[in-house]
Amino acid sequence: MSLGGQDELAFAAEHSGTGQAQRCWRILIVDDEPDVHQATTFALKGEIILDRPLEFLHAYNGDEALQLLSRESDIAVVLLDVVMQGDEDGLTVARAIRQQLNLNEIRIVLRTGHPGYAPEYRVIRDFGINDYKTKSELTQIRLQTTLTTAIRSYQQLKAMNTSRRGLEMIVEASSTLFERRSPESFASGALIQLAALLGLPPGGLICMRQPATPARRHKCEWMIASAAGDMQRLIGKPLTELDDAIVVNAIEHALRSRSSLYDDRFLVLYLNRMRDQEAAVYLPTQQALSDEDRQLLEVFCANLAIGFENVALFRQLQELAYIDPLTHLPNRTQFVSQLDRILKQPVGNELVLMLDVAHFSQINDALGHLIGDQLLQSVAQRLRPFIAPTVTLARVGVDVFGLVGPLPDMQLGALFESFERPFAVASHRLRVQVVSAAAHLADTEPTGIGCLKDVTIALNQAKRAEDGKLMWYSPAMSRASRQRLDLLHDLESAIRQRQLTVYYQPQIELDSGAIVGVEALVRWPQPDGSFIPPDRFIPLAEQSGLIIELGTWLLDTVCQQLIAWRDAGLSELRVAINVSMVQFNHEGLIDLLGDTLERYHLPHELIEVEITESVAMTRPEDVIAKIARLKALGVSVAIDDFGTGFSSLAYLQKLGADRLKIDRAFIRDMGLGENPYSIAEMVINLGHKLGIKVIAEGVESPAQATLLRSLGCDEAQGYLFAKPSPPSPLTHWFLETGMQVAV
Repeated sequence: MSLGGQDELAFAAEHSGTGQAQRCWRILIVDDEPDVHQATTFALKGEIILDRPLEFLHAYNGDEALQLLSRESDIAVVLLDVVMQGDEDGLTVARAIRQQLNLNEIRIVLRTGHPGYAPEYRVIRDFGINDYKTKSELTQIRLQTTLTTAIRSYQQLKAMNTSRRGLEMIVEASSTLFERRSPESFASGALIQLAALLGLPPGGLICMRQPATPARRHKCEWMIASAAGDMQRLIGKPLTELDDAIVVNAIEHALRSRSSLYDDRFLVLYLNRMRDQEAAVYLPTQQALSDEDRQLLEVFCANLAIGFENVALFRQLQELAYIDPLTHLPNRTQFVSQLDRILKQPVGNELVLMLDVAHFSQINDALGHLIGDQLLQSVAQRLRPFIAPTVTLARVGVDVFGLVGPLPDMQLGALFESFERPFAVASHRLRVQVVSAAAHLADTEPTGIGCLKDVTIALNQAKRAEDGKLMWYSPAMSRASRQRLDLLHDLESAIRQRQLTVYYQPQIELDSGAIVGVEALVRWPQPDGSFIPPDRFIPLAEQSGLIIELGTWLLDTVCQQLIAWRDAGLSELRVAINVSMVQFNHEGLIDLLGDTLERYHLPHELIEVEITESVAMTRPEDVIAKIARLKALGVSVAIDDFGTGFSSLAYLQKLGADRLKIDRAFIRDMGLGENPYSIAEMVINLGHKLGIKVIAEGVESPAQATLLRSLGCDEAQGYLFAKPSPPSPLTHWFLETGMQVAV
């Protein structure tokens, strides 16, 4: 129970009771928290309800409550905690009250301290729950109101024990009505049950307040939700269109006075417990009702009010489950359900389309989430005119919209053209591009979630393509995606089980022929003796984050091999290790290098870090700072694939790299064309002007080596000198040939 705030709970003023002889309404409080007992009794101290004071009984668990109920009589209301020692103790007690003790008159008010918890409608229906509230809702006023309603219901049930037929009809009608989920269906059923309860032919109407909308400028209208007999034609129309002035005046009087109205010819029942909503029931009777009939109606109306409230709750939950609150479009869940419904039928020319708002995160970052939300609302608004009744439009992701329907009804050309106009959002005019992918339902998996997955695969490919073209899904995309996933799983297993290996390719000083180092290359051998190419598994490792674990393993393996070579007399052999963008940007790279080299007691200069030119060009200031830290550690740095990027001379000078590595594409073309070595010559001259050594990779012929030597290239590696090899045969080759290791 909430005890805070002047508006939430004003403690009841203390006053003397009227004596023990006066009959009381007996209230049983069932809760495992003593504070709840104390707060409830204190809030209701001295309260008079329906001319009687209150008497409180207390139970602190389910067993104690049932024992008390079995020996005490005339308990009117049970204020029952849902969650006590167990998550459903309260529901167990409610079940026992109705099914074991057969106490059908006692009123049960469920209370819970868990705002997110709500019993299913069948629980409310089957256990005869009078009300359900969170403890924070039950302020003094609301507690008084809840108890008054419950006690009145109990009093009426007690008084009508002699009218079993009417009571049974009420219970049966309520059970039937509680299964209706929409307000319109519930209202229609209520009219039918009311007429049957009073033995009247179907007739009358139920009107409900229509919530205000921007289109109605905050004006609330009374709408006819259901009608029977001659009034059936008025369903869905405003009450003002009813041309019977007597009926209209009677309904309006009941609404103004917030009370029911009984006339010799008709009755108007006022319902006011529908989550801040109201409703009125008009029923022609053509005769005055007896007191017993009125009592039956009062009880039935109490159930009707709760029923309407539950219907409103179900609708709200349904909207939360299936409607996107920002755009008011169907959400991903409803879109998948719609796909499921379509796919259960024979598939024709239906198409599913996904639209991704390009660079939406940048708009959010630059202009704020409020502008981003308004942009998404504007996109949804612009898409709506292109949506035929046969097409479903939904928001299936943060910045992704989905459409499904027959291809002829899609208007794809006009839809894409609509994005050529800028969007006016607040004071901004934003030009928005969309990345799009589509699939014929016949080509996708036969389930909604599977279909959406397939189109998402195509959408991701469209994002990578960045050409603005609509990407069409094909089953081959899913096969490739599954293969990538399987490969990723196998790669993770291979890393953990140390199934990868490292090959080394020598790097040669061109002038002397001495070995200056080796490049470490990760290889993934298969049981059949084949290898999975690095260009297949390295990108996967980068995308999944496994590259960090792979890099740690590689560094350990290289250090162990360096120790083995030092023991074999190859103490000055430098090893170049390729570092991807993910690894280079990782905060722990410097510490990992330093800690590992210290652990193996190796000179830091034996390790060279190779980064590609594209990595070097990313966030220049950060790259320059990190290279400086690497060099301070004693590690050398090489720029790989040089010549394929757009490094400026000034930036290259600031990098402080030790080597430039000419990309193999420029070496392969040497000796061809009119000026075949212009790029290689430019890189060599540039490196020498900056005091940076230059190494060429992919050297495969003596002619290439001779030409590179004549151009002044410092070092080279390639098949001309040696292929990448496992460490053992490479070590034998070093020792047997007596190849000199440069110092």
